[in-house]
Amino acid sequence: MPGTSLVVPVVSVGQVCPTHCISCIYLSKDQKTLATGCYDGQICLWQVDPDTLHMTPRCLLVGHTAPILCISKASIIQDNNYIVSSSEAGEMCTWDLVDGKCREAVKLTQVHTNIQAYHLCNCEDVRLFCNGYYPEIMVMDPFSLEVLFVLSSKQNPDWISALHVWTLLGHENKHSEPIYENESKQIRTLNAVCLHCCQYNQRTVLVVCTKYWQIYDAGDFSVLCSYLAPRGERWMSGDFLAIDRIIMWSDAGKGYLYKLPANSTPDHKDFHTRSVESDSPFLYCLLNQPESKPLSCPPAMRFVTTCRQNKTYRYLLRGDSEGYVLVWNIPDLSAAQLQEIQQQKPPQPVSMTATVTTSLTEAWASVNPSPVGVLDQLEKQEAQSIKLTASIYLPLQSRLVVGREDGTIIIVPATQTVMLQLLHGNHQQFTGWPPHQILSGHGGRARVQKCICSVASDHSVTLLSLAEKKCVCLASRHLFPVTTIKWRPNDDFMVIGCSDGTVYVWQMETGHLDRVLQGNFKLCLIQHGFTDRNIPGIPAEEVLYACEENEANNATTEVGLANPAVHFIRGLRHRNLSAIRHATQRGLHQLQMLGAHTNNNDPHMQREVAARYLCRVSERIPKTSMHVLNKVLTVTPFCLDPESHILFFDIESLIVELLTEEYNMMSPGSLEAAGLISQLEYSKVSALTRSASPDAQKKIAEKDKHGILAKVKEGAENALAKAESVLKQGGDTCKGKVMSLSRTCPHDITQHMHCGPWSLGVATLIV
Repeated sequence: MPGTSLVVPVVSVGQVCPTHCISCIYLSKDQKTLATGCYDGQICLWQVDPDTLHMTPRCLLVGHTAPILCISKASIIQDNNYIVSSSEAGEMCTWDLVDGKCREAVKLTQVHTNIQAYHLCNCEDVRLFCNGYYPEIMVMDPFSLEVLFVLSSKQNPDWISALHVWTLLGHENKHSEPIYENESKQIRTLNAVCLHCCQYNQRTVLVVCTKYWQIYDAGDFSVLCSYLAPRGERWMSGDFLAIDRIIMWSDAGKGYLYKLPANSTPDHKDFHTRSVESDSPFLYCLLNQPESKPLSCPPAMRFVTTCRQNKTYRYLLRGDSEGYVLVWNIPDLSAAQLQEIQQQKPPQPVSMTATVTTSLTEAWASVNPSPVGVLDQLEKQEAQSIKLTASIYLPLQSRLVVGREDGTIIIVPATQTVMLQLLHGNHQQFTGWPPHQILSGHGGRARVQKCICSVASDHSVTLLSLAEKKCVCLASRHLFPVTTIKWRPNDDFMVIGCSDGTVYVWQMETGHLDRVLQGNFKLCLIQHGFTDRNIPGIPAEEVLYACEENEANNATTEVGLANPAVHFIRGLRHRNLSAIRHATQRGLHQLQMLGAHTNNNDPHMQREVAARYLCRVSERIPKTSMHVLNKVLTVTPFCLDPESHILFFDIESLIVELLTEEYNMMSPGSLEAAGLISQLEYSKVSALTRSASPDAQKKIAEKDKHGILAKVKEGAENALAKAESVLKQGGDTCKGKVMSLSRTCPHDITQHMHCGPWSLGVATLIV
């Protein structure tokens, strides 16, 4: 995100390629950069060779928190390599394609589903025309991301069901009133997805719906021709290839090239005449790629026209859920070739496969040497690779906590793990380094929870969302300490028991107090969801018991049941022998299960001895480097890729820490020889602290009746004289003698002297 701080983000990834389910795709006008946005909120920049279209992933742009919906160019100037992206959360960002920095970011209440960049008259650069889940069309500046003006409609504000025409003069600004259409007409469209005006004559309009596409006359908004989608497919979008040709693509990832009939071609004499059956849209080319497996979601596709060396190139781009990028070079067939295809019985359209096919997974596999994973050293020791399922960074302890698919949780030092991934050295030769801790106990895959519950000293209970970093629910009316918290997720209830026996029932979604139970009330069981006066009242503790039964019913194994001691005590209270027997059997069974988890034969328990040995291995690494990295490093894990992390390096703090470490290792003589300290300068500072006013000296003498300041000053002067005599010897011997002097005089001010004249000057300044 934009900022002035010297913080450099570095994306660290493991051996497994990060997921990249592509949601939108964009190719720059110079054919040198390809941008693919994904449902994880990331944007991958690919370096493209204009001659061969060979693509190599260059960098990953991280900043959006929701799926990327659209990407558009930000400038028509050749030197301005910027793009604008919009996400499902209303976030908009302007990115520099050269260094990958975010130049501007804003979050709007409107969500854009499509952004078109147009160059208006009287404007130096392009303007962004945005539409989405709102009735207006917003025109924005691509660099400031400000809304300049809005195109509104007086009639039929749902622009998808009507055609509107606005006239723009080029001098519109953000102070202008909403601009209304000059003319509009209601059209019969069902689930329209896009609209394109023919750029070659401005007379025909293409309207694409999910089940069919139509060509309209821009003069009177009348339908000229229509064509249905192939069976089992839905149209996603389309565009004009020429006056009489269009390209369409569907959710199956295929492209279709059609020749328009004569009544839909403005240059033809039969334009705007009644359509005949013999003259209908004609499919002459099919862009298809044999799929190894079906797509999990509709691919992102885009039609691009570029010009290079006075030659026009047209491509159809596709990015799918598996991270594959496909490029078709659209053929330009002559009229004779079209007539030859049309005369075939039945007509056989030309079928073309993708010119270029690549993916992030293939690029990952070709890296040599392969990227280093977070737990590579541990996996080498275990001789197996276990998939990571979650990770979280603890900044105060500088630890990285990683959960694995087998239920184990690994705790490793974050700084040493970063050194292993980014730096080459002897530390990569250590076996089992960095030292780690293994936590065993989970029966399944370990995950990071998204919400936690906390109890404060004022007896309030708070639900905190870790993902959104905000308070979800605050329950703050409890008069006595909280002893029990139960959940009814199916009913959206949080049941809280206090020490006085009172039970509070809260609605988690709204945060409202639903009811308070004290003793016997004529209330029904919570799971019934109704109140009946004929039902006998139940105590508050039975409500908690109902919650425990609900948890037991939702559990898949006995490990998830309520505490057997609760059932045992309740059975004693009600003198129910069967309940007592059942609770006892369950308690013994859980103790056996607990013993099985703590068995000495557990391979994770056997590795504790090795972990203690690895702690000694870390002593070979300089601790000063670890100390510096701990202060300048911040780690943020990816949401869906536990092996991928974003490392934030504070360069300013790094410089300060390195200089401080270097100066602490230098002797006073070396510091003065290097010109870093000077006795003359600190003498000037010391002189400034001496008061030249006799009245000030008199007032100080009156206040200091016991002569404390005089004694302190005398002691400091003696220490100064001793230290100056030692400093004359110079070199490293000076530092040792000053330190020995401080040990002989523990209460003297010389115990704070470590840097010669500089510390002496500060000591005088304190006096």
